[in-house]
Amino acid sequence: MREELTPSDRGSLMAERGPINMAVGGVMVFERKPVLTRATVIERISERLHLIPRLRQRLEEPPLGIASPVWTDDVNFDLEWHVRQASLPKPGGEAELGQFVGREFSHRLDRSRPLWEITLIEGLEGNRRALVLKAHHALVDGMAALALGALLLDPTAEPMEIAPPEQEWAPLPYDMRKHVTKLATTPITRAAKPVFEGMLRALDPSPRRAVTDALKAAQDLRKATDVALELAKNRPTAPMLPLNRTISANRRYAIEHVDLVTVKKVGKLAGGTVNDTMLAVVTGMLARYISAAEGTELPGEARMTPLKRNPIALVPVSVRTETESGELGNRISTVFVDLPVDEPDLLKRIARIHAEMSTIKDSAAIRAGEIMVGMTGLAPPLVSGLLVLAMGSVRAFNMVVTNLPGPQVPLYMKGVRATEIYPLAPLNPSNQGLTVGLLSYNGTVCMGVLADRDLEPGLSVAVEGLEAALAELHAAAR
Repeated sequence: MREELTPSDRGSLMAERGPINMAVGGVMVFERKPVLTRATVIERISERLHLIPRLRQRLEEPPLGIASPVWTDDVNFDLEWHVRQASLPKPGGEAELGQFVGREFSHRLDRSRPLWEITLIEGLEGNRRALVLKAHHALVDGMAALALGALLLDPTAEPMEIAPPEQEWAPLPYDMRKHVTKLATTPITRAAKPVFEGMLRALDPSPRRAVTDALKAAQDLRKATDVALELAKNRPTAPMLPLNRTISANRRYAIEHVDLVTVKKVGKLAGGTVNDTMLAVVTGMLARYISAAEGTELPGEARMTPLKRNPIALVPVSVRTETESGELGNRISTVFVDLPVDEPDLLKRIARIHAEMSTIKDSAAIRAGEIMVGMTGLAPPLVSGLLVLAMGSVRAFNMVVTNLPGPQVPLYMKGVRATEIYPLAPLNPSNQGLTVGLLSYNGTVCMGVLADRDLEPGLSVAVEGLEAALAELHAAAR
């Protein structure tokens, strides 16, 4: 009847305030023949929808923010509503595709429905088509997004045979009183019993008393977050960059790609991994962006000047176990990585990043990051949201860089081959104006760059920096 959210799932829900949109996703580009149609996409999903029950579930959020939301069956689920279709204006190139994706991720998903959408895109150059996948971060993290892609795709042109469900899906209704009553008896919430007693009273016809009791209990629980807030504030402050202004609700998006063999070759020359090499490429992009931004106005009537310390990237790290590989929801930790923009030589940048990443992996940083993610679930959402907001008020990092290891074989939908798969990571918190998503797929590293529409210098400057950094990569491989 219902399923609890993980702590980090709840944190991503609380982070979605003001200009923050916590939708993640990606773009799959397909060959022009056979022609991919909306009917084909709907047919494929309907054949396999029973494999991921969460796709027919919606959030149920008890009032007053006292009890955490849960996943419940959507009694009004309509698959056709979740699969849309759109056409690009001519010439239908990467610029037009990026503009569409930017607009699509400028509005939030409807929380009254299951938190995902798929749009079939027509009008790409060469008569190709694409799928834009959009799902809330509470539904899928990056690794689970790959599992969601596996729902759509096959490892061969011949579709896999999937057994149909044993019985027709029938949604189960949600009972809020049973939910809150059960919460009041669980070990983690016994200390907060007054909160849940207040919540139960809120379900009875005495609203004034219920609201008073609930707010008083919430104020008491708020004190429990003090230690967590101090941990967040004790991070070294990252340098101020033009990326770190308060963002708007609107987005821009761009894509690039590079051959994986080239990345591996250069990484080996420098003694680094694919991840180290791509972080060094992003660092090269950022160095060029910072150079172009010198003299740009910053918040507080300051201007961009040469940096006294290197920028910091937040790099999510999957901590899923093999037994969790097929589950949705979030299983991530986070680490902070210095990006050596002061090093002009690509190979030396790779070596420096490799040394730092090796130190991080041998330390307690990953475990500490997992604890910080988990801490947002140790209290009801009214309180855990305070921690999420506090993390956003401290400039502990300048940008997010995600890197997902994707399948190294071609994937197909009903016999139509996917040629590229580009990821998208949301802008969060509200002073982060640029993210870079990386995904290796079938011998190619696909890059998706998401930016605030009002970023100054704009996304085009960052993309020019990325193209220059990739040219540097190709030169090192020769």
